[in-house]
Amino acid sequence: MPANLPAEAKAKWLKVLEAKDPQEKLKALQEFLSAVPQHKGTQKLRSQIRAKIAALRREIEERKSKRTGGGPRIFLEKEGDAQVVVVSTTGAGRSSLLRKLTNAKPEVGFRPFTTTKPVPGMFVYGGVMYQLVEAPPVVEGSADGEAWGPIVMTLVRNADGVIIMLDASTNPLEQYRLIVEELERAGIAVKKPRAKIELTRGAVGGIQVFVNGRLLDCNVDDVKRLLMSYRMYNCRLVIDGEASLDDVEEAILGGKVYKPAVVVVNKVDLPHDESLIEAVRKECSPIPLVEVSCLTGEGLEEIGKALFDQLELMRIYTKEPWEEKPSPRPLVMRRGATIQDVAERIHSKIAKNLKYARVWGPSVKHAGEKVGRDHVLADGDVVELRA
Repeated sequence: MPANLPAEAKAKWLKVLEAKDPQEKLKALQEFLSAVPQHKGTQKLRSQIRAKIAALRREIEERKSKRTGGGPRIFLEKEGDAQVVVVSTTGAGRSSLLRKLTNAKPEVGFRPFTTTKPVPGMFVYGGVMYQLVEAPPVVEGSADGEAWGPIVMTLVRNADGVIIMLDASTNPLEQYRLIVEELERAGIAVKKPRAKIELTRGAVGGIQVFVNGRLLDCNVDDVKRLLMSYRMYNCRLVIDGEASLDDVEEAILGGKVYKPAVVVVNKVDLPHDESLIEAVRKECSPIPLVEVSCLTGEGLEEIGKALFDQLELMRIYTKEPWEEKPSPRPLVMRRGATIQDVAERIHSKIAKNLKYARVWGPSVKHAGEKVGRDHVLADGDVVELRA
């Protein structure tokens, strides 16, 4: 439903966008929330703003603790090729999963809420290094700041993807719905949206709207009027896919962030109701569901492949012109990456002076084929750059 915000609230949102530091942004968000009327159309927006306020408060507290040398850190530097956060309700087996897949040694306990701060570990599969991060448990109200909610939501927002872990022996469908609802209320989507909307504000240039797809129940003039109502007179809006006016407004108001997900149902070695797992599979589709047992090891090998597919990764091997064999360690890129992207990853000077490349692999018809900067690569390609 549309938010139907009054002019006062729209003006206050502009102050949120213009805020320079966390303290200023916190104050602006609080003022914006106070100006948002309470009705059915604003429920989701108010939940998302409350989640942002809770996360900002936690960030401010962490900065203070860092200056004084105390308190746990909630932001983890990314290591490896991709960072994936493992979330669940308490007791689903997050710590056991990290112990099985990584070099981490988190505490595994029979009491609930054993994990209260992020625990990282490195998981290597198919040449790709995934940094798995065990988050504290999700509880009802996490999106509004309950328990460790701000830590969990901040971790997921900063990550490349998320594993939603469920306990097969205690109603996995109920757990799945709770976790997804809390993520949604915090502005995090685990299913790919029908449209990708990018909004960039500027100082000049007027309103520019580019639609690579189609608008639903509105036209470009309607979109421009909506932007002007938020006092965005100089901005560039790019829509890829199908989007409604509500989708555009959601993008203006911070929107949702999409995080690729894999659902992992643990404890399938214990007595469980298979129909509930099938209900989760149906509800989470097209997100892949993997059934595992951290006790027996059953199904764990499928997690790496599911992550690779969901994160849309590919492995590119580089080769020096005088070498016969490529490097054993691949460059891990996003699908759709080009020769230019590979050159930039290696060195800016090579990217600037690149003449051409030779490629061996599935993206070319002939081994050692000569290609240009814009050639789109495929998983397993071997690339030899000539600069």
